[in-house]
Amino acid sequence: MRVNEDIRVQEVQSCFLCENEGVPLYQNLRDRLFGVPGFWTLMRCRKCGLVWLNPRPIPEDIGKLYENYFTHDIDNYVPRFSRQRRWIRNAIFSSYLGYNELASNMLIRKLGWILSRIGPIKEIAELSSVMTLRKIPNGKLLDVGCGNGGFLSKMRELGWNVVGIEPDGQAVKVARETFGLDVHEGTVEEIGFPKDTFDAITMNHVIEHVLNPISTLKECYRVLKPGGKLVIVTPNIESLGHRLFREAWRGLEPPRHLYLFSPLTLRACAERAGLQVIKVWTSSRSARFIWAASRLIRQNGALPGGSPGRQGLWLQLTGLTFWIVEHILCQMRKNAGEEIVLVATK
Repeated sequence: MRVNEDIRVQEVQSCFLCENEGVPLYQNLRDRLFGVPGFWTLMRCRKCGLVWLNPRPIPEDIGKLYENYFTHDIDNYVPRFSRQRRWIRNAIFSSYLGYNELASNMLIRKLGWILSRIGPIKEIAELSSVMTLRKIPNGKLLDVGCGNGGFLSKMRELGWNVVGIEPDGQAVKVARETFGLDVHEGTVEEIGFPKDTFDAITMNHVIEHVLNPISTLKECYRVLKPGGKLVIVTPNIESLGHRLFREAWRGLEPPRHLYLFSPLTLRACAERAGLQVIKVWTSSRSARFIWAASRLIRQNGALPGGSPGRQGLWLQLTGLTFWIVEHILCQMRKNAGEEIVLVATK
């Protein structure tokens, strides 16, 4: 163990999937988003392509990486929809995902049938709002790494019985006090829910933060009901954005992202945990955000707060073009999307 500025760390030279030694992908990286101290290297396995952080913070110092993280601020995740977004969401969900009480009239349902066949619109609605989950009467949902609870609050509005887990105590406080949610502080391994408890488990940009992804997935397998669904969304190291922006890519996020996956390495983790993978694909949903954020990181060397905020017209237009190109590549099965989506069952 040594100290990387203010963070105690340990060396991690080999891949936890295939035990081969890694080679440096990027070196001497700084936290460009939230000001965590230290210099960081990302290693890549020659055999499987898994990417991991080296050195890695010891478990006792992981909390230092999140002292100024965005999940502490309720303004970053308010569970409200603009009238336009709510109307589109209701149309798609009533037609496609079984939330029929959201749209009582036939016009909206017919519109939903049309919108549910427009790929980019459907993709944004499904992933951003309900993580692709179809409605289950009295279904019990666990969100692992629920942050400040905004997603769980929305799912509760849609009829789910919701429970959250979050290791960040400040985010847990927001979830409990603002939304009145049942959120446990800690990790899924530490909480120890009874076996076969949940109809669905979601992990939205979480698995890249955990110390042992396979251990976490094994526990998700244990507490998932037979036939239940696990949905994982995580940055894609093979994305078009990473290929273009390299070390300025917003998805790297050292030192909080301990691992970065490809579709193949994420599938391997899920299968080693005993899960049956139904489908893996990449999504262009966040392409415009990644384009703007990565451009600003490359231009300024940092992006305080992690979000590009208000964008100029040129940045918006180039981001829109990038999104269209990436969506077309995803339809061609090129694994170019900024995010990997994996759906698995028990």
